[in-house]
Amino acid sequence: MTGSLIRPTRRALLGAAAALGAGATARTARAQSLRGTTLVFASWGGAYQEAQKVCYCDPFAAETGARVVQDGPMNAARFRTMAESGAPDWDVVDVTINTLFSGAHDGLLEKIDTTVVDTSRIAPQFVHEYGIGCIAWSYNLAYNTRTFPAARRPTTWADLFDMRQFPGKRTMLDQPVANLEAALMADGVAPADLYPLDVERALRKIDTIKAQTIFWTTNSQSQQLFVDEEVSIGIILNGRAYDASKKGAEIGIAWEGNIQSVDYLVVPRGSRNRAAAMKLIEVMTRAENQARLANMIAYAPTNPAAFASIDPAISPWLSTSPENTRRGFVINAEWWRQNERRLMERWAAWKLAR
Repeated sequence: MTGSLIRPTRRALLGAAAALGAGATARTARAQSLRGTTLVFASWGGAYQEAQKVCYCDPFAAETGARVVQDGPMNAARFRTMAESGAPDWDVVDVTINTLFSGAHDGLLEKIDTTVVDTSRIAPQFVHEYGIGCIAWSYNLAYNTRTFPAARRPTTWADLFDMRQFPGKRTMLDQPVANLEAALMADGVAPADLYPLDVERALRKIDTIKAQTIFWTTNSQSQQLFVDEEVSIGIILNGRAYDASKKGAEIGIAWEGNIQSVDYLVVPRGSRNRAAAMKLIEVMTRAENQARLANMIAYAPTNPAAFASIDPAISPWLSTSPENTRRGFVINAEWWRQNERRLMERWAAWKLAR
């Protein structure tokens, strides 16, 4: 998970807890089945993990009798060291798509037990043999709504590179991930034909706006660039745009060709509580629980049924809403796993070149 969104209020946390408590009571037939078990759940900390605790871990504890200890923040190197030891401290971990694919490739993860976790409830693009998607976000084209009023707003990645129709400073990530995909789509490549990426073609395209582009290194910086109106158009995470909008920024986003990424729930190899860990993942993938989390912190669910209970004012900002899903695609994490180190070096060299 690469960025934090709106911080839930105490009232929202208490309201969600009350609603979830009622739902857990209704499942009395399965209650207290794990009494005496202690699980460790690791995530990214902050408001996001607090929402996960309220919406996922607390109802799981109430339903099964297990105790869930919170830990983190998630760190890929620490996770790998634990899993390689075969005796991890963490039982269920919220990881990025890159960690999922590298961990699966290197044999560091337990397979998802589909007799416990109903994978059919999750959108198929977010189901992996070794992990289940829990939230999704996307890289989007964002723009200043005052600079570009409704009649002439940018709608596609090509507009990011059109300095005549859409003048002003740009912003992109200070890394190749997502930038290369956006550049190639702007140059006419269909999403289905992106991989393997034509890296040099993409860099030549970015060359056309390089001098007018501010490259951001953190999600907070990308958001602040729009809040301060230092840029008029560029790439930003959908959640950061939503947060900026709620705080009064003149910002909008386009959804055509949105580049989606996912956080996955995984169980590190050798977990002492594998069965209980699978049960926690089952609770975390229920529609009602994912809907409550989305309403609290505006992260997109991976269970499509959750949208029936998500605030209509939030749904249009979420990458997995039916319309936004149709207009985007999930980034090819396996291709990036194989090529990211090489391309980070190529990106650094390109940045230094005039």
